[in-house]
Amino acid sequence: HPIPNTNDMDSAQIIIPGPQVGRVNDIFVCSLSSGHNVSAKGVYIAIVSTKMEKGQPEEEVKPGLELLGNIMQRFTSVATTYEPVGSGKDNNCYISSSFDGTSHFESDCDDMLSLYERVTGKKLDMTINADSVEADY
Repeated sequence: HPIPNTNDMDSAQIIIPGPQVGRVNDIFVCSLSSGHNVSAKGVYIAIVSTKMEKGQPEEEVKPGLELLGNIMQRFTSVATTYEPVGSGKDNNCYISSSFDGTSHFESDCDDMLSLYERVTGKKLDMTINADSVEADY
């Protein structure tokens, strides 16, 4: 079933601000359906994620799980994340950080921009006009 109070949408993304539920880190809720070819018709898949703060994964995602309503089947997993210990300039070994619990990939994009700058020594110019790339083909 769709997440309650989302107008029966085929997908939804909800970000619960951490401080709103007594946490430092936000909780991310993402829901997808057969409309995205990820499940059987009438079946919805939801992912609730966050950065663990107290070593109690079940308790730490509880505010997100409570939004889902009835859950048919549930899996819980905890993943260790890593980040580079240096910039890579000393040894030409440039390492990105692990993916984190965010469902919108903002921190992953920031990490890739940082990696580009560490490798090339300059910031990636993201100001190009998408309409102007036709000349590049």
